[in-house]
Amino acid sequence: MSEFNSNVSSLQALKTWKTIPQLYRDKLVRNVFCGNCKDVVEIIQYSITENKYGLILEGKCRTCGGPVARVVEKE
Repeated sequence: MSEFNSNVSSLQALKTWKTIPQLYRDKLVRNVFCGNCKDVVEIIQYSITENKYGLILEGKCRTCGGPVARVVEKE
């Protein structure tokens, strides 16, 4: 399971993240592109922020430790 760093910009970002079913949240954190590895990887030690486009997960690549991010767009 992914390592979640409870660094959120707001309670709303966390609430929005928790509205996504656990199965899909797990898939999202295991499907992040790493520019260093040039592959799909799992994000670890990630923080969650929210902007007008949706949620942003920022953390580290499980494989190389480099910085990665994932945008979860609003519907």
